[in-house]
Amino acid sequence: MRTILYDLSILATEKQERGIGRHVAELALALQETREVRVLYLEGIEWNGKARIEDDAAGAITRLTDPGAPPAGRWSWAYRQRLGLAQASNRAGADVLHLPQANTTPLFATKARRIVTCHDLIPLRYPAHYRRWSEGFWPGRYLLDKRRYGSADHVIAISQATRDDLMDILRIDANRITVVHNGIDLKQWRSLTDPGDNDRLTMIGVRPQGYLVYAGDADWRKNHRGMFAALAIIRCRFPDIMLVCVGKLSEARQSMLRKEARAAGVGDGLCLAGYVQDDTLKALYRHALATLYVSFAEGFGLPVLEAMASGCPVVTSNCSGMAEVGDGAALLVHPRKPDDIAAAVETIGSDSRIRSELTAKGLERARCFTIERQARQTIAVYQAV
Repeated sequence: MRTILYDLSILATEKQERGIGRHVAELALALQETREVRVLYLEGIEWNGKARIEDDAAGAITRLTDPGAPPAGRWSWAYRQRLGLAQASNRAGADVLHLPQANTTPLFATKARRIVTCHDLIPLRYPAHYRRWSEGFWPGRYLLDKRRYGSADHVIAISQATRDDLMDILRIDANRITVVHNGIDLKQWRSLTDPGDNDRLTMIGVRPQGYLVYAGDADWRKNHRGMFAALAIIRCRFPDIMLVCVGKLSEARQSMLRKEARAAGVGDGLCLAGYVQDDTLKALYRHALATLYVSFAEGFGLPVLEAMASGCPVVTSNCSGMAEVGDGAALLVHPRKPDDIAAAVETIGSDSRIRSELTAKGLERARCFTIERQARQTIAVYQAV
């Protein structure tokens, strides 16, 4: 039986609370169920090179995400991994080393075949927005990504859009890329209401179907100005509608969002809920008028999938990974046209038949993106490589 070493270590950083952390953890738990390969989980590497490797994904995830443990610094984590990954992989006797995030390319050769997951190449696709060091510095990022993906034995792309960018921007051969769409646990993300939903909405300060929900960060590509401009139009027809933004944001980004909302005339319509537990996020999805996710670019767009699985109608962009996920089950709009965004929301709010149809189609579409399917397809890549 082949041995796979799966790197969980990013969960020790602040990324554990973001989409990449959810992706890494949920796939690890699904892979644990397989009997086709032996999967070991790398918790982390110390500065002395000692690696912590476990065969229990759930236990490793619990330790890495312990709220009592401060998150590891991103730079120290990355360099420890780069220095020690080869030794850890060789000592584990791994046939395949899977890096489900790409930021820790080993500095030394491994005996194992290396598979790297590419989530997106957005800094390279939109270089004007990533010129400074704090923004990703795209010239350096290009060289790093060229090495990360060019030196890997195989690359998993989370969407066709990401695969296209790998081939177009980095000239990675198509035969070395496999698309494995992200998945979610449908036992966790369901449309059935929970007795505690009303209390959770009350804590946020909203009422059922009296708000739109957006889950994500606040960088330029998330299109907050477009959402606020659309909200201003929507509130002409639905004056009390709120936009609930969910996500862990710095004070600077919260201030920026409030300023942009006031400039659009919807300062009183913005609710910054901050980081919330999954039970609260699920309640927000289940009772929202719609989910708004109109980014300019996404590698996949996990909130689109989570919202659909929760029975929430979705308005999302007609481009990038979002169009792949929402195809036929969401209202797709041009992200740079606030009028179109507003019209889609108003359609959902005024036509119960369309809202019901979108809910049903979203639930059906979500069944195409299960975490079990993602695990099966990932294992098939392991076996092929």
